[in-house]
Amino acid sequence: MTLRPWIGALLLGCAGAAWAQTTARQPADDQTATLAQDDHGAYLSIGFGDGRMHGQNDTGTRWMQHRTFEVRAGRREPELLGGGRIDFIHYNEGHPDNNHRDGFAVQWLAVRPLGRNVSGEFGAGPYLSMNTTIADGRQQDDSHLGLLLSATLRFPLDSGWANLPDGTHLRVGVNQVMMHDAHNSTAVLVGIGRQFGETRAEPDTEPATGPWWVGGSIGRSITNLSNTDSANAGVLEARKYLDERMDHWAVSGKAIYEGNDGTRVDRRGLAGQLWYVQQVTPRLSMSAGLGPYVAWNKYDADRTRANVLISFQAERALSRRTRAFVNFNRVKTFRQTNDRDLFQLGILKRF
Repeated sequence: MTLRPWIGALLLGCAGAAWAQTTARQPADDQTATLAQDDHGAYLSIGFGDGRMHGQNDTGTRWMQHRTFEVRAGRREPELLGGGRIDFIHYNEGHPDNNHRDGFAVQWLAVRPLGRNVSGEFGAGPYLSMNTTIADGRQQDDSHLGLLLSATLRFPLDSGWANLPDGTHLRVGVNQVMMHDAHNSTAVLVGIGRQFGETRAEPDTEPATGPWWVGGSIGRSITNLSNTDSANAGVLEARKYLDERMDHWAVSGKAIYEGNDGTRVDRRGLAGQLWYVQQVTPRLSMSAGLGPYVAWNKYDADRTRANVLISFQAERALSRRTRAFVNFNRVKTFRQTNDRDLFQLGILKRF
């Protein structure tokens, strides 16, 4: 089984929450409200489409069967490579025969006006892919590092007949995946994006003002191989948001119970992650986390193994001491087996 169809829904919901917050009317004298729209705030987008794989292992249906999607979250970095935007991306390459590949990318993008009502983006960056496939008669989670190239046209939707919130635009683009030792792919995607204006967290809910945040989350886990069951999962977490000297960064430690899928994985362990945190509205932030995860699997004679934990999270300040979050986590073993996805809802409390 796979959790991948839920990933787009999760991240689309996160983006929708950001849209809803900024479209609500704000008092003119609210000093914590979003500033005038510019290109210095968060960037969010989602796109869907279709494409084709080509190259190695491309037998059967090569088309992605209209299941291609991407989700982007990023911001402009004025002091990096001429002021480009940095995006964190989850990309799903659809379902050609015997290939269910998705993964995570980091791209640097140049954004330039091409006319009065159109602008262009070009992006490039490393792409860590995970492909559920059958090779030599055996199911495996095949992992490769490649390059994701993107070229996109953007058409504004924040004026005229559409009259959507400032910074909203239609996206029409092409993604090209290049892999040295696996198949390549090309896809066309259509979606919607928004460039948010620069914003600050509300002073009363600024997470960096507290020492540590402690909490937990519950959800479901699914092993990315067939003939396995979904399972209940739980996580205990301690998190520290760093101060102004390390703005946009956080660190966390986690105790994770992934649950029992009935045949392959009954895993638990400890993880540490470094997070990049981007404020979207005064109370909503998006973040991406990466770090080592040491775990024990009962179906593997409780052997201790090192893995990697990759996370995307949307977080909402409920009060001065309470934050709610929803996240998607990928456990990557790099052993061609037993990769897992966790979808969690949780609460953090400041201490």
